[in-house]
Amino acid sequence: MFEKLMLHGAALARKGAGARRAELAESLRDEAPEGVRVSESEEGVALEGRGLARRFALEPQLRWLVSGRRR
Repeated sequence: MFEKLMLHGAALARKGAGARRAELAESLRDEAPEGVRVSESEEGVALEGRGLARRFALEPQLRWLVSGRRR
């Protein structure tokens, strides 16, 4: 009886998550410093770049970029 409702709810949740993921990726692409790539996948959004771990420790702009966006 509730299977159809659960499937509909799951579909809505996937759609909402996809929209939020796309919104977050676009926002990060607009603000990411040079040399940082933003990739979007089914699991989430990732920042990629050469020496990113070191740069994250040294560049406040990178820390600010991701601080407050974890929701």
